[in-house]
Amino acid sequence: MNKSQLEFILSEVHALTFVNPFSAERNERENAILAKLGDAPSAAPTEGPFGFRFKKLLPWFREAERSLLADTKSTLPAKWREQLASLAFFTLYHEVAADLDRLIQRGTADPMPNRKLYRKIQDGVAARHRLIEHGPERIWNRPDHLFACFYQLRRAYYYIHKEIVGESRPICQLRMQVWESVFTKDMMSYQQWMYDTVGRFPTLILGPSGSGKEIVARAIGLSRFFPYNPKTAQFEASPEDSFHPVNLSALSEHLIESELFGHRKGAFTGAISDREGLFATAGNYGSVFLDEIGEVGEATQVKLLRLLQSGEYQAIGDNRPDHFTGKIIAATHKDLIAEMEAGRFREDFFYRLCGDQVRTAALKDILQDRPEELSTSINYICKKLFGAEGARELAGRVLTTLEQQVPKHYSWPGNFRELEQAVRNIIVRNEYKPVSPQPNNQIEQAYQNTSLTLQEWNQLYAKKAYENTGSYREAARRLNVDQRTLKKLTTT
Repeated sequence: MNKSQLEFILSEVHALTFVNPFSAERNERENAILAKLGDAPSAAPTEGPFGFRFKKLLPWFREAERSLLADTKSTLPAKWREQLASLAFFTLYHEVAADLDRLIQRGTADPMPNRKLYRKIQDGVAARHRLIEHGPERIWNRPDHLFACFYQLRRAYYYIHKEIVGESRPICQLRMQVWESVFTKDMMSYQQWMYDTVGRFPTLILGPSGSGKEIVARAIGLSRFFPYNPKTAQFEASPEDSFHPVNLSALSEHLIESELFGHRKGAFTGAISDREGLFATAGNYGSVFLDEIGEVGEATQVKLLRLLQSGEYQAIGDNRPDHFTGKIIAATHKDLIAEMEAGRFREDFFYRLCGDQVRTAALKDILQDRPEELSTSINYICKKLFGAEGARELAGRVLTTLEQQVPKHYSWPGNFRELEQAVRNIIVRNEYKPVSPQPNNQIEQAYQNTSLTLQEWNQLYAKKAYENTGSYREAARRLNVDQRTLKKLTTT
């Protein structure tokens, strides 16, 4: 490998190492590198970060590393220091990627495989000493931390790629948002010193009902950083035990407090023994998912606000404070700005929740961008219900039936939740009749009524925009009007 190729690869791999793997930038950089090296870039724009392009690039990066490690007589230029460390990080990570995949699939309870993989990473670090001696000490001088970083990176990619499926622009944007929610845009700083603090930032997920907010919450919760203890050969937590969801809309205010904070024996009628709440059982590295946060009353909001501010909470009937040091993920389909204006949602509570926001997409927007995503979503649902073999057998029949029985531009007001029920209907009865009225029906009827004024048309259009998005802010953005103007139209 000549010097110009080597310098080019070092520069590019440094940028590639810490770019969002679900971003368009990743695809563009891989294609640009292949073109520069004289290889034909892939025409597939959405193949993913470990697809055909990447398989052609990795041998180039490994050859560059071998060349640098073999040339022990030359002094490596000081200007290459960060780039050399990035190359070592990149190649070592992909050297153990298959081992990390097996770790994700089997779990971390057995210390023997953990110990073997840890030793493999130790050996990999030692073999790359020439490249990393001037790299970030907090990463390279602690193989246990490097192991935890690698495990988190692979786990996050696995859950995001597995659960958030499709290649439409809204879905690609969602995957990028979720990755940044976990790692921020500055992944190098995250892995050196931000991982613990950022991992505890609250996350607020917004989007229409049925649009997959719990799937997003689960992907974020299962992707948290878990330290590795080389003495016990165990991680401080395991993904399978770290995610704790609760649907707040299904519980009364009193039961919500008991579920979240716990209670002491005799605190109320029926409290025959002490009960630990979710905040106590989740642990330091657990994530509590508060679904439908917009439904809770002010009393619970005040208690959750205290927990977000200081980590303190009290079980019902207990005067001693406890502390929660895990992560809170909250979700709602409601327009929280409108809820605050109406006095139903506290402003101070909202501003404690909103530092990290992720917005899910409506199914109709996904299908509008990429109609073939209907097939992708049906296959995902069938795979979840019946396994891979069942999906191969059933998904095509379900898609054909839907295309025959559902109008071409059906808006799927229930989003993915409705689509899943449609799949179940077709499996059981070989038919699906939408139970929700088409959003366009009212407009079609109004169109036939030529006596409608322009103002009445504007009111009708504004109301439908709000119904479709579930948010005054999002509806106003789509219609390119002021939020106050749209709200006035919908309430007159």
